Amino acid sequence: MRRLVPVIALVAALTAVAPTAASLQPIRRPGGEVALPRLRAGTIKIPAGHADGRVRVVVRLAQPPLAAVFAHSSKTAGTNRLDVSTKSSRAYLARLERLQNAAAAELRRAIPTARVSRRFQVLLDGLTVSVRTRDLPRLVRLPFVNKVFPSLTYTLNTNESPSIIQADALHRRTGALGDGVKIAVVDTGIDQTNPFLNADGMSYPPGFPKGGKRWTTPKVIVVRAFPGPGAGREGRIGGDPAFPHGTHVSGIAAGRAGTDAPASADHPAVNDLSGVAPHAWLGAYRVFTIPTPLGESANTPEIIAAFEAAVRDGMDVINFSGGGPQIDPANDAMIEIVSNVSAAGVVPVISAGNDRDEFGLGSAGSPGIAPDAISVAAVTNKHVFTPVLTLDSPSLQGVPREIPFQRAIAPDIPNGWAFNAQPIVDIGTIVGRNGTGVDRHLCGQPDDPNGSFNPLPAGSLTGQIALVSRGYCAFVTKAQRVKEAGGIGMVLVNNRAGTPSGIPVETAVPSGMISDLDGQRIRNAVAGSLGRGQIRIETAIRQIQTERGGIVTYFSSAGPTAFGHLLKPDVAAPGGDILSSVTRALDPSQFSVFDGTSMAAPHVTGAAALLVQLHPLWTPQQIKSALMTTAGPAWGNTARTQEAPVLLEGAGLINVDRAANPLIFPNPGSVSLGDLDVNGGRAQKSKLVVVSDAGGGAGTWQVELAPQAATFGATVQVPGSVDLAPGGDAAVPVIATAAANATPGENYGFVVLRRGAETRRVPYLFLVTRPAFEFENPRQLKVWQEGTTRYGVSRANVYAYPQWPFGPPPGYTAQPPMDEGGAEKIYTTLVKKPIVNLGVAVLARSSGSIIDPFFLGAPDQNSVQGYAGTPVNVNGYMFDYRADIGVAGSVFPRQQRFWVAVDSGSDPFTGEQLPGRYLLKMWKNDVTPPAVQLITRRVSAGRPLLAARVLDSQSGVDAFSLVIGYQGVLVGAAAYDPVSGLVLFPLPSLAPKLKSGTIRGVLSASDNQETKNVATSGKNPLPNTAFRVVKIKGVDGPAVTWLVPDAGVCVSKVTRLGVAASSTVPIASVRFSVDHELIETVKSGPGGLYVADWKSRTAAAGKHTLRATAVDRKGRSFTAARTVRVCR
Repeated sequence: MRRLVPVIALVAALTAVAPTAASLQPIRRPGGEVALPRLRAGTIKIPAGHADGRVRVVVRLAQPPLAAVFAHSSKTAGTNRLDVSTKSSRAYLARLERLQNAAAAELRRAIPTARVSRRFQVLLDGLTVSVRTRDLPRLVRLPFVNKVFPSLTYTLNTNESPSIIQADALHRRTGALGDGVKIAVVDTGIDQTNPFLNADGMSYPPGFPKGGKRWTTPKVIVVRAFPGPGAGREGRIGGDPAFPHGTHVSGIAAGRAGTDAPASADHPAVNDLSGVAPHAWLGAYRVFTIPTPLGESANTPEIIAAFEAAVRDGMDVINFSGGGPQIDPANDAMIEIVSNVSAAGVVPVISAGNDRDEFGLGSAGSPGIAPDAISVAAVTNKHVFTPVLTLDSPSLQGVPREIPFQRAIAPDIPNGWAFNAQPIVDIGTIVGRNGTGVDRHLCGQPDDPNGSFNPLPAGSLTGQIALVSRGYCAFVTKAQRVKEAGGIGMVLVNNRAGTPSGIPVETAVPSGMISDLDGQRIRNAVAGSLGRGQIRIETAIRQIQTERGGIVTYFSSAGPTAFGHLLKPDVAAPGGDILSSVTRALDPSQFSVFDGTSMAAPHVTGAAALLVQLHPLWTPQQIKSALMTTAGPAWGNTARTQEAPVLLEGAGLINVDRAANPLIFPNPGSVSLGDLDVNGGRAQKSKLVVVSDAGGGAGTWQVELAPQAATFGATVQVPGSVDLAPGGDAAVPVIATAAANATPGENYGFVVLRRGAETRRVPYLFLVTRPAFEFENPRQLKVWQEGTTRYGVSRANVYAYPQWPFGPPPGYTAQPPMDEGGAEKIYTTLVKKPIVNLGVAVLARSSGSIIDPFFLGAPDQNSVQGYAGTPVNVNGYMFDYRADIGVAGSVFPRQQRFWVAVDSGSDPFTGEQLPGRYLLKMWKNDVTPPAVQLITRRVSAGRPLLAARVLDSQSGVDAFSLVIGYQGVLVGAAAYDPVSGLVLFPLPSLAPKLKSGTIRGVLSASDNQETKNVATSGKNPLPNTAFRVVKIKGVDGPAVTWLVPDAGVCVSKVTRLGVAASSTVPIASVRFSVDHELIETVKSGPGGLYVADWKSRTAAAGKHTLRATAVDRKGRSFTAARTVRVCR
């Protein structure tokens, strides 16, 4: 709070009288474990193709694509793989091309400015079309248009791991190594020169190589690039040395057995690496080519083109280790594409996403949510590559003896700590300032956990390392308290299951993190010695065998799907501490260690390739079923004693050796029963699981239920047994019932089929719901509306999905995901015509209140429209990503009725409810950025107050996005008035001083729609962001700039006058006058802001000239004038 004091004083100076600045408010930045500072290092890069005002979409035409026609005809043709070279395929493709030519010609006649680029025929009968935003409704109404899909943005979801999925056992038992199988890697390209991907002993299959033949080898047999908008010439080559992701993925799936990885910065030397299917061929299909602030991204049209090319080229398996937030599946073209990939006989394997630590349940991403995709969650490896912490005394029980330790970014761990033992103390054994034991989380007061209060007595940690628990307050404040108490270091105990994560910030003392289980082991060991012990920390990276493989990683995205509440992911595979091939540009050793579901997916891709080799007549659905039904438990805790929920693990950790002989094919491989609404009484839903003989599966199977979570009043019924004839099918009905008084919540677990010692599992999920707003009479949503959450009844406290829009609870698992206890107000609106976006923003609220709007697809608190429907910024390209900004919406919403619930949150630490009044604005079709203007063009050298004007007429301005960049730093705004657009940038004391002369900078501002842009509307990744290159003249002397009132404005009664004044020495005074008559002399100005009140009601009507003269302590002066009108 101390940092906000001068800002609040500065704001108060302007808010008393002037109507143009009546709503100027301080910008309070969110905290949490990693705060959003106002000053940070960096530069603003203006993206290419900025704000072209066009929408890029995929238009589906009327005919079924070739893959869909093949899927129908293959049932009688006795084949399961599409061949585009057959006479019938070529004839159908030619027909589609003629029809598409006709459609393109009709499009040009109807909308002359429309542009057609990519065309699709195998997986979609469609065109990529770019039109002006205002022409989108016309495009949708054209007679040949069957459907319009938005172009979504997708990002990357970034040794012993094959043994975790039993690939090594299958290699030994069957000799299957992927021979004859072709894997398409749709990614960043593949470095074919990497030794893990060498082609020794391999040869091209018939008809290959394809694509960029100069980059192909008998191992990497296809190289193609699909450059997106703004990719430039670099995007046209088959791979980018700066982006190793695709090379890493390829090594996991099909790296050559017996490869040795030399030592490097993130791993020691490791011998005898192997991919899951080491003899498989690879195809490189580069789609991640679009430069963005976070690396290279890919858009829907290019991904469709790559998937089509892979099917045309005859690939057997497609790996896509990328994804993005869900939108309504009805408007996601990739759902249909993945379905048709499977229909073409190609196995689609897609990573689940890496968002669970940010958004919790409901974070599974697209296109992995497609029903036909094999969506893959990530689990830990059996080893980690980290520094080592060793407890020298007292002795440590259990394994491993060497504890994995993840360092903070800075400062470095002293080298001497590897040899000379250092004292460590469990801070829970220290008597605090209040006379009781210090809470192990080491936070401030409950109402201000990141505040300055330190529960540790002075000197209580002198010369010692503190053992501290993660959670409830920021990493940096914990470390600062350790330093203030005399501590020399901090070891954080993780509160997530699995391996420790790194600390992504600089801390006040050398710090690092260990796992929750290892933290408890140390506490248990030192309990007998008053909480004291001796440790050593070795900073060199070691490979530590933890034997803790198969634990679902903290980042792995989870189900249910935000739309429809379906069960995803499907299976799990290793995705933590994975050593594989990379480009030489990233690491000279050509190997590196990555984490992510990106790494989990290629394990399953390799497994699918092995199954294709062993069972070439299996369909993609059968391969998926085999992998799911034979999967084993993935773990939900570090001790590996609790199986993870199916919402995290799907069917479980794959076992490819068992999958090679599944006995049965359950279809579907998981049972999603959706919502059971009990507002109207008892509810029931059912689904049939068809069990087919996969070979050796005939006989009687006992059917059992193994629930993992069940709410009161909810039941699941299955038959006691099912008889399966040789080569036959049998149906297993799964019936979910919720009584009228059932408790709302998630119900999930497994349907278990058992025949003797053989077991097969099918996960299930359904939700018992009691929609809170089903019987409410909502208000019609208007452009502007006022309301309050202070008075009335609270009907809903938790909204979903995602589960954690505001991030994990402070204690991670010990609290509800949110507590929205306000008297919510419900609004509704009907979308009758296709639109690009729709949303609401809280532009003003009562002081101290938290006002949260949620965008709903039904009058149900569980129908939040994915990430965009939550009140937080969900655009990962923005500075304030994940900040609670009071904005909710939908991108490319379907034509239906929507609801908006405006609720209020509570203090996450004290539980105090924070309701209040609000001003809510609605918008639609906002595709233009704010108008931006720098006001303070002439300032004194030093750290003057900078000011700008930023206005947006539709969704309004995102105050956290207001940033000015200069001399390698980024300075966020301290205050913003959404009415006048006035923005204040007082330069912090740590910011570089402005020098005399011309200083170049960049001013950036985003509107509220930008915070909801999970889909791209054009070729610019930030279409709703303005970038203005500015020139600031620094002078050696005083400078004055008028802030309020605006030039030429009508004033009356009492008018507040405000200027920014500065000099290279302190300002002595600022004299305000009107028509050369003194109004007031002001001698102090907080942050460089000087204000006075003019009794304009006594002035004659008409024009008047205001002057502000700043005089510094050297006697130098400067005057700025402003003309206004007095109106009666």
